Amino acid sequence: MIAVFSDIHGCFYEFQLLLDYIKKKFGKFNIRYIFLGDYIDRGPGSKEVVDKVIEIEPKVCLLGNHEDMMIRYIKTGRSSWLSENNGGLYTLKSFSSIEKIKEYFFFFESLKFLHVETLYGKVRFLFSHANLPSNYPLDKAIRWKGDYSSFLKENEITLSESNIWYRIVEPIEGYVLVHGHTPTYDNKISFLKINGKIVDINIDTGCVYGGHLTTLFIPENEQELKETSYNLIAINEKFDKDKISIFELGGDL
Repeated sequence: MIAVFSDIHGCFYEFQLLLDYIKKKFGKFNIRYIFLGDYIDRGPGSKEVVDKVIEIEPKVCLLGNHEDMMIRYIKTGRSSWLSENNGGLYTLKSFSSIEKIKEYFFFFESLKFLHVETLYGKVRFLFSHANLPSNYPLDKAIRWKGDYSSFLKENEITLSESNIWYRIVEPIEGYVLVHGHTPTYDNKISFLKINGKIVDINIDTGCVYGGHLTTLFIPENEQELKETSYNLIAINEKFDKDKISIFELGGDL
């Protein structure tokens, strides 16, 4: 079973509550975790979130634009990470100092750009923090999926904060794109269908803005597929462990 998180943004309380629920409900399955970035900023518990993510195994961790901004600010000073709109000051407070954040660069600099999974022998999932601009060739992006710096260099991409973190939904042929980055307008999961098939799933449901922290569960094999479904579990700070909302994702993959 794959459990996918995105845009935790320092909401450690909701994150821990959701992890506890996952262990209780899905404990019989071997769970792999995929994190789509934006672990930090805006919420009060960025360090606690990062510590917990580091602790979790097995996992795949992707880079979000907020980690990107933070890394570039600390390395070059050329980033709007500490602007009020981006919420970097909350992360700085959580870690207590820039020097303490630097101690975690082993984690931040290990974050991947993309992740690809092929399930059931036919369905290709592309996991990314955001959508990909159409002018970035997908084959090159996938080739550099584990090396963000090399991807930028290969494609001669400038280090601006908007050019690679795309908000417009454009279907990627042959893949089901799973991403976050842009909070859904109603704090509920958003997915795009073409010809009855799901091609895009946005799991950023705006937890740090008073919405929910949502996890997408993807069965990994036919047996898990028989016993479960594609579920989304959402929680916010107003919910307790007995009031977690579960939604079944309709549509074919």
